[in-house]
Amino acid sequence: MHYTPCGSEQTDRSSVGLVFMDKKDVTHQLSTTNATYRPLKIPAGDPNYTVEARKTFMRDTLLMSMFPHMHIRGKSFRYEVTYPDGKHEVLLEVPRYDFNWQNSFILAEPKMIPKGTELLCTASYDNSAENPYNPDPTKTIHWGPQTWDEMMIGWHDVSLPIAEVEKLLGKNMAKDAKPADSPE
Repeated sequence: MHYTPCGSEQTDRSSVGLVFMDKKDVTHQLSTTNATYRPLKIPAGDPNYTVEARKTFMRDTLLMSMFPHMHIRGKSFRYEVTYPDGKHEVLLEVPRYDFNWQNSFILAEPKMIPKGTELLCTASYDNSAENPYNPDPTKTIHWGPQTWDEMMIGWHDVSLPIAEVEKLLGKNMAKDAKPADSPE
């Protein structure tokens, strides 16, 4: 959630739902991780500025969902992978990104991503006067937390078997550990 003072009291109706289960029935741990490009420098007036973020999966990983994140200059976002055998696949294409309709794209079936697979996230921005949401097309835009700044984050949820998490965190820590920052 991004909260910015606006000069008047506001109401927030966010909610969280939790489901509890017996620890012995837990077989996997879900973690959210990302591919990010932080050195953004979107030129003033540029209608199609593109950046890429890459990461390599360090172990076999189950991909559960993807959540592209940009702000009001966001134009398009793509997730693609190159497998260790050289095969290439587009996992998600969002050709008309809309900051007001950010969605988590949950896979119908989890996808096994083999160790050594490279993830490439590509984001395009419209910093021109033609973008009706652009508050100032005369400014170069950098990374920042406010809506008038920009971000490029290829969030994705991954799942690992508890045995893998125990190996990563140490057997005694796993049962009480916080989610691993980036288990893949």
